[in-house]
Amino acid sequence: MADTKYVAEEFVAGSPDALVIGQTMTGFLENVQAEVMQPALEKLGIEEIDPEKWYPHQLWLDILKELKTTLGGNAQSAFVAFGRGVVEKAVMPPELTTIPDVLNALHAIHHMNLQNVPEDEGYIIEKVDEKHYRVYENTPNPTDGIYGFIWGICARFRKQGERFVVEVIDNPNPTKYVGTCFNVTWGK
Repeated sequence: MADTKYVAEEFVAGSPDALVIGQTMTGFLENVQAEVMQPALEKLGIEEIDPEKWYPHQLWLDILKELKTTLGGNAQSAFVAFGRGVVEKAVMPPELTTIPDVLNALHAIHHMNLQNVPEDEGYIIEKVDEKHYRVYENTPNPTDGIYGFIWGICARFRKQGERFVVEVIDNPNPTKYVGTCFNVTWGK
């Protein structure tokens, strides 16, 4: 059995009281796929997102689920674009300046942008070596969105001239860590 007690289910908030900050949601509107996403927002009654307001997390997940339903096979690129956009909007401590800094802070960042979610919801980071980490993700967000988020982190926090690769891999340790595993490498 995994070390975590909570196992996230895609598009289902971790608690009925879970909230997400609007600042994070604005990444949904301000990315390269925003025109595709707008109808999903409108269908669920969201005309505008206030970056300072907290919204029900389940409403947000319903928007993402609606988008997946509406776009079908084309949802992947929209979710990746959204994940990349969130990196620019998510609340992050200013002392984070490198890829390892941000990866090691992912769980805390998740909990800065959400309220009333299980402590086990979020991320576990495994350092393979200095420039190779595994990110285990246990959130109700779509995997493609998390992929875009991690890719965006690497793009934003890499050093000048550094290349990086983010890939979804089979979870190498599912008895210890639940969720999707991302292999993240970077360097010259």
